Order: sequence, then structure tokens, then C-alpha cells
Amino acid sequence: MTEEYEEIDYTIEETNTEGLPAGVVERLTKYAERTKKEYSEVEKQYLAYIAKEYLCESPNDEDADLLIDWAEQLVIETRNETSSGGNYGGVSFVGMFAGVEPNSRDRRANLVKRAKRDFTLDAGAAISSGFVGHYTKGDDVWMLNTSNGEKRSEFKTDEIPDHSFIADGERIVLLTKAGRPKAMSMIGRNYFFLGAPEDEFTNDGAIQLWRLDCQGESANMEVRIGKPCKLEARPPNENAPEGFKDVLGTSLSIKDSIVYTDEFVSKEVRPLLNPMKMWVDLELHGYYAPLEELTEAFESMSRTFTINGEQGKSGPVIFTRGTVNRLSSEARDSEYDEGGRSYSLSLTSQALQSIHGNSDGKEVMCWISSACNDLTNPFSSFTDDGDEIPYAENSTVLICGRVAVKRKDGKDIPNLKVMGVYADRRRIRRRATGGDTGRGQFE
Repeated sequence: MTEEYEEIDYTIEETNTEGLPAGVVERLTKYAERTKKEYSEVEKQYLAYIAKEYLCESPNDEDADLLIDWAEQLVIETRNETSSGGNYGGVSFVGMFAGVEPNSRDRRANLVKRAKRDFTLDAGAAISSGFVGHYTKGDDVWMLNTSNGEKRSEFKTDEIPDHSFIADGERIVLLTKAGRPKAMSMIGRNYFFLGAPEDEFTNDGAIQLWRLDCQGESANMEVRIGKPCKLEARPPNENAPEGFKDVLGTSLSIKDSIVYTDEFVSKEVRPLLNPMKMWVDLELHGYYAPLEELTEAFESMSRTFTINGEQGKSGPVIFTRGTVNRLSSEARDSEYDEGGRSYSLSLTSQALQSIHGNSDGKEVMCWISSACNDLTNPFSSFTDDGDEIPYAENSTVLICGRVAVKRKDGKDIPNLKVMGVYADRRRIRRRATGGDTGRGQFE
């Protein structure tokens, strides 16, 4: 039962970095020297460790001997690490954002379901697992029963304990490994990031398309698509399931720590960071597919899965390039979109039109979610100073999107669920103000 409550949770929380006891500083300093890390990096790792394991966000409020014990735990637990990164700390990744998932998800929804199920089937076993607590009413406060026994809570019996929920008519709560209650909900969203660890970025085969697991307020952060940047993220564990080997964990405050810069490569290499080069370079990665090859990409790169005994297929996330044939930057109601809104544009190319003539295959429809629209500005290019330049039809753009295929009149017609759009300002036609996105604006 315990393994079912192991949460894939890479989040670390920022906290106060001042005033650590001398005993903590001494241990962290020796550890930094041994692992050849900067002290500041090790201190961040320590603060992340105590925030995650003991929910300590204010070290100054804790006793010195407790903080020293926690430092000792970290040093002993991580003594086999190399300088490549820690169990609880992040690694510097460089590259660029390529897109955002349309939907956010509650990362703890399944944990709540399992807790309800297990408590209903066998309350004693669920509590003994260490990941479920059971509230019962005492004389004046709620008592919390855990695998470590019963203790008084801070909640009066006439109020509902924070983060608790009902299972089999009783009030229970999820617990951390340290035995403290934790929130029953944590909203997360994946952002797509094309890049690599900073010290591996120029190595052959190092660059890949990662899913950056952003949670809390960072699940709805605005990002610049295609602009080089640096951030801290946690690589997947070696024993991560196959479907999670491309997931990078992040801190809850990653939205405040992203640095947009191209200084992680030499000046002569920086022009190659332009998405018009980097996104389409098959020598760097295998994610690019021309418009006329999207159906083939769907067949060769899709992932199959089984849900409730039925097999499904999920198309690959790829990069492609084309000329905007039509676009609609005005929202349309959509019952399928998380925010209830959707947008669209279509791409075409000379190669695509040569193959399909005037048939349905002459353009590829690209469906844009409300999240993509709100968080990435898909209908604009940008100046070096960050000023928006709305583009119009007949502009050349790059798209990061998931390929889907629809069968029509015996033919497979591909479309794209857009994660992100990159528009180079030298390859776009500026849109006239007033909302007209048609070719007539140029007449």
C-alpha cells in the first residue's frame, strides 16, 4: 500500500536564507567542498530539503539543534552524490520554452482517491501506511491519528481541519513522509522546454524536448516562446517510469527565477539559438516534421496506451513550419477547452499545395487553447525590447504542437493542437489594428 502513495513531486519551496546556526553552516560548507559545489547552491539544497521533508519554511523559528540534525540528515543521505546535482536541489537547464499544455491537472487527485479507497477497505492498514491520517473529535480539538500515534491538532472541534476530506463517513487527511498533513490539491501544468543541462548543452544529442512540471501559481505563468533562457529544474529519477523520463521537476516559485539570456553559449554560437534554426535542425533533435510529413510523423512517433481495456493513440509533439493561410485571434466558445475558449489558424506551404491542390489537405488546421493564448501570446512577434507585434496572414511561423489525424473521404487529414507559436519579426506581415486579419488589410 505504501508504494501507491509515493507521489511524483519534484517541487521545492523557497524560504529564508539568513541566520542559519554555525553548526549547519559548518556541515554545509564541508559538504560543498567535498562535492565541489558553491556554498550558496548547497544552502538552497538544504532549505529545499527541510521545506519538502519537514514543511519548514522559516528556519529562524526552529531550534538550532533541530536545524543541525536536519543538516546532518541531508549530508549523510546525499554523501554518494557527485557534483552533477543533488537529490533535492535543482540543476541549471538552458534552452527555451516551446509551448504549454492546454490543461492543468490536480497532481494529488489520485492520491485522494487511493486514500479514500484504502481507508474504506481497511482503515487501520491505511493509517499504518504512514500516508493517511484520521481525525477524531477530542474534548475541545480534533485529534490526529497517524502511524506514529495520536496527537492534538490546532483545530477546534467546531471547525473543519484544513486539507481534510471525507472517506467512509470519517474525516481523513494526506500526510507527508514526516507525518504532517498536506494539502489535498496541488494544481500543475506542463510547459514544453527545448534544452539541456547547462554543462551538457553543447554535447551531441543532449538537447531534447522536456516537460517542465510547474505547480501552484507557476502553473499559470506567462512565458516567452523561443527566447533563450536559464532556469533551475530537477532531472527525472533514474527509476522514473518510462512515461515520465522527460519530466523535469521545479520549485513552486520558478516563475520568479527564470532568467532570459543567451549568454550560456559563446557569441559566435548565439545566432543558432534562433528558433528558425534550432527548432528545425534534425541534427540537434528529432522533433521537426515538415507540414507535408505530419501524417507520417503521427504514424511513426505516436504513443499507444490502454484505458479501461480500450487502446488509444496519442500523437507526438513536434515542431513544424509554414505560412499562415488563415487565422482567428478572436475567441470562440469551446466546451472542450479548460477556459471555455479556443482560437485557430491554418498553415500551408508550397510543398503541401503541390501535393493536395485545392483539396482539404492543402492546409493544416491548428487549434489554439485558451491557456496557450493567455500564457504565450501566439498571435504576436516581439521586438528585442519585448514589444508585441501582432502578425497577419501570409506570415511565416513555427509551431510546437501535438499531431492528430482525422479520417475524411478515405484520406488521413492531419491537424495540430498548438502548444506554442514562434513568429520571427523579420518573417511576419504586421497586422493592421482594428481586428482585421485578412489579406484585404494590405490592399
